[in-house]
Amino acid sequence: MTRQIAKEYTAELLTIGSELLNGSTVNTNASFLGSFLTSSGFKVIRQTACRDDLQSIILQLTQAFTRADLVILTGGLGPTPDDITREAVAAYFRVPLKFSAGQYRLISKWYRQKSKKIPRIVRREAMFPQNAVPMINRYGIALGFYISTGNKFIVVLPGVPSEMQKMAHESVTPLLKKKFKDKRAAFALTARLVGISEPKTMALLGRDFFDVPFEFGIYPYPGEVTIRIQAASRNIIFRLQTKIRKRLGRYLYGETDSNLAASLGNLLVRNRRSLAVAESCTGGRLSAMLTSNEGASSYFLGGVTAYSDKVKQCLLRVPGPALKKYGAVSGPVAIQMAKGVREQFQSDYGIAITGIAGPGGGSRKKPVGTVFIAVAAAKKCRVYYGLFSGSRGQIQDRTAAQALELLWRELK
Repeated sequence: MTRQIAKEYTAELLTIGSELLNGSTVNTNASFLGSFLTSSGFKVIRQTACRDDLQSIILQLTQAFTRADLVILTGGLGPTPDDITREAVAAYFRVPLKFSAGQYRLISKWYRQKSKKIPRIVRREAMFPQNAVPMINRYGIALGFYISTGNKFIVVLPGVPSEMQKMAHESVTPLLKKKFKDKRAAFALTARLVGISEPKTMALLGRDFFDVPFEFGIYPYPGEVTIRIQAASRNIIFRLQTKIRKRLGRYLYGETDSNLAASLGNLLVRNRRSLAVAESCTGGRLSAMLTSNEGASSYFLGGVTAYSDKVKQCLLRVPGPALKKYGAVSGPVAIQMAKGVREQFQSDYGIAITGIAGPGGGSRKKPVGTVFIAVAAAKKCRVYYGLFSGSRGQIQDRTAAQALELLWRELK
């Protein structure tokens, strides 16, 4: 009996769009696809952004196929003259374009639902190279497609992130499993940490953590650190996971790609607890983070952006004398805000944030970056003092992240 040997396949990403190079648009597609392919067991060897130019796209395709087994392109599938990805791929393979009646029916339905007439130019979005297999886009109007040629495989997807991501999960995943049946199994580990720096993480892991070969990556974010590991066997992953849990357990909030807000939401649901927030200097950032995940309505009751002292008094019942004595940016006021929002929304927990995000408004006693965060429960209320550096946006982000950590530690 012949045993099939597992192989390691390489992948390359080519994101099309002049807007990606001139700074008009952040290239989130490359980030998503890099993670998507890595978790699918591919070794991503290169990411390239290319302007909307026929010859440039053909050149990048030619080079990509000399390096990688799988090439994924995104973008340039719209109806306007600068959207030339389909034409470039057809030119590379020296084939004409073909019309997809199935995709055009979906386009027609989309326009009918909006009581709009289909512009003639939109017909382009149902075209694909003659040697390709169309991938119907049920989330937008630009058709995707794939081409299998010898031992190479190319997938072309729309550039709209929401459409591309859904098509990747629902259409590309089964295609890759079928095409690359002998692909080496992916053994991976993710560790999401909060309240610890990158240097301290490395120090606590220790030198003996790296006594076996594996791919290691550590990525700092505001208030967080993420570790990503790939190894050749499940046994190595198990050993590393055990060490991480033992050495970093007090900082470990998750072992999936779910962020801290989502993990906190799961804890609230599991404990059957609800939350309301009162924000001043963060201007709603904390509420946005909490509601960015599906199912937030099961634990998040609402929030108040209390920027002025009048709102703090009227809506959150912060006593006027406390504001006068301690100032709006103070521990006692943060506590009153947390208690007030909890009472107003009848929630189990209340979080309050008050501070100075800058760039102005600071003083010698309370410089820019000064924040107070309070967490109120039925029988207790704790307040945290912090001094963050950076731009206004960075201070707001770090403050909101710190608020999430404080409640996470309260619940875990």
